[in-house]
Amino acid sequence: MWVPINNFCLDFDLSYKNAANYCASQDRCISEVKSKLQSWSVDKSFFNKIISKLTDEGFMDEERFATSYVSGKFRINGWGKRKIFVGLRSKSVPFELIDKALLTIDDDEYALVLDTLLNKKLKLLGDDTLQNKQKAAYFATSRGFEPELISKILGEMGNS
Repeated sequence: MWVPINNFCLDFDLSYKNAANYCASQDRCISEVKSKLQSWSVDKSFFNKIISKLTDEGFMDEERFATSYVSGKFRINGWGKRKIFVGLRSKSVPFELIDKALLTIDDDEYALVLDTLLNKKLKLLGDDTLQNKQKAAYFATSRGFEPELISKILGEMGNS
């Protein structure tokens, strides 16, 4: 639980304890922790030391964060790889960790999620017209799926 000290936290140990509690509730990345420390008015000279200690003690791990972010956004929110990539970049996660985390998505499961998404959207739109397929493709693109894969799956739907 966060305990402010006169609206400006000068105590390293208290700042660390609050940051550790924040990280214990769910996986966090460095940029989220820095943002939280800033919102708590923690002395900026403590930032790197707190982040190092959180990492050393296992409260924070960028790779673990990227993997859980990918898993959650794909399985729970139904996002495609492009949208997930943009989300992780907005949190300043390194490219190497993003690429490694995106590899945890099974290609067959990914195609199945997109196929289900497109089928639901086409069913909602009604007739199987070119215009409705374009709308469904636009929708899937906005969810972060790759246009090439969308075209492939829509093409296979027309052949079945």
